[in-house]
Amino acid sequence: QWMDGEGFSRFGALDPPALLEFQQWLRTRPLTGHPSQRAPGTVQRHVYLFAYFHRFRGELDDSVCFDPFAGHDQRQAAGYHEGLRRPWPYTPDTVAVALVQAAIDILTRDAPIVLRAWPTYRQAATGGRGAGHAHTGRATRALRSASAGIPDGDSPVRSVRELVLRTDLLYAACFVVISYLVGPRVSEILHLKAGCVQHRCADGASEPVTVIVGAIFKRQSGYHGRPHEWVAPPAAVQAVAVLEALSAGHRAVSGRDELWLRRWHGNGATEWHEVLPELLEIPSIARINIQLQRFGAWLGLTHQDRPWRLSTHQGRKTFARFAALRDRTCLFALAQQLGHRERAETDHGYAGSDYRLAQEIDAEILQQSVNAWEHMLATPGLGGRAGEEIMANRPRFRGKRMKEDLASYARLLVDAGLVLGICDWGFCVYREEHSACLGNVAGPNPARREPSTCARCKNFVVSQRHRPYWVEQVHRCERLLDEPALPRQTLRIVRARLDEARSLVRTIDSDGKERS
Repeated sequence: QWMDGEGFSRFGALDPPALLEFQQWLRTRPLTGHPSQRAPGTVQRHVYLFAYFHRFRGELDDSVCFDPFAGHDQRQAAGYHEGLRRPWPYTPDTVAVALVQAAIDILTRDAPIVLRAWPTYRQAATGGRGAGHAHTGRATRALRSASAGIPDGDSPVRSVRELVLRTDLLYAACFVVISYLVGPRVSEILHLKAGCVQHRCADGASEPVTVIVGAIFKRQSGYHGRPHEWVAPPAAVQAVAVLEALSAGHRAVSGRDELWLRRWHGNGATEWHEVLPELLEIPSIARINIQLQRFGAWLGLTHQDRPWRLSTHQGRKTFARFAALRDRTCLFALAQQLGHRERAETDHGYAGSDYRLAQEIDAEILQQSVNAWEHMLATPGLGGRAGEEIMANRPRFRGKRMKEDLASYARLLVDAGLVLGICDWGFCVYREEHSACLGNVAGPNPARREPSTCARCKNFVVSQRHRPYWVEQVHRCERLLDEPALPRQTLRIVRARLDEARSLVRTIDSDGKERS
């Protein structure tokens, strides 16, 4: 409609000023029955069509002859700002740890049992006569016969229904392990192919590096489909091996090599019994989301006494957050692993995504600092040398607006430039002149920052939140002291660490009792 009104008969006749005019026309054009303008998301979906025209210009008779988003992306072009959308959530640490541990356990213990059960099912399903679901009964009897004598503790498969359920759980566990421990996008995981695990000889490394080879699935001109390699831990390699075993039949029938081939409709056992190549496809993101939500419900994942809903994007975001928030020096390596870093000869405009990644990490660190200050300003007791100083000088907050005043004061401290280090064992209210780790103007020294150094530092603060860490340190040192062959020098170090941990636990407990 707009092109007709402006006299354009072909997309190839458009130029950058014309595209800007179209975006402005689209934003200001009134909606039928709605007085408000179109949302940025609606504009984004319209203008992204031009990116497709440019990307596939070699295959189309009529296409856009210029990059419509050179130097920026379609979200910015549509008027999208980070504050206009709710960011995708990451998985909380407590949930993520339980989830990944359970997924690895399923791959280690359950996968061999399930994979051994499938040949029994196929043999029984094809080895007799009968209409309808007669083969299901035969297969169930065969599975029970094969598992006879196997104790329940070894979790044998005793029915076809159980086999289907555990196979779906196995697929979900494979996705979780790859997503949370490697960090690819969901489409990049779903398009992995057989033989994608390879070994590379890295410069200066004594052993080859194991990588997963795939392709980037990112809607950027000159970037989508680019080959990429992700460094893979052993658990992710095992997940790929399980996927290769599960998909072997589908790949043989279809002549394709994707690892996630599934029947397009229905997840019953007949998917592996009566395989039709035309019905096999890579599952949609919505289908994987449903599978993950069932997996989370089966595990009973909860956060703050409420069920936690898993989704496909959480693994990648949790992976990035875990790595970046613990070591800011790893951002370049993290960007390479996630596929955020474009090659030098490619359009430099994509570097903006790296900037947004850093922005997101900075925002997360800022929020963590505000939360930590709120905690230190409100908690009944603080330990550590800096904790005593804070207790003596912090203002008192009372009244109906206590929470708002606390948050405002905490934000004021952060905005004032006070560097705050947050660790499992305590807080560091960083001041360079008191730094036991020999930090500099930028902040603490990560090479020398460890619990014992922090414990004797004038910048260190500890609270009831950190008590479990120091109690575990006490128990760990006590177990080491029970070792009969402990060298004398090690014995002295362990005793010093034990006294240090006990002292901090006593400080935390005494502060709690005085104010209870």
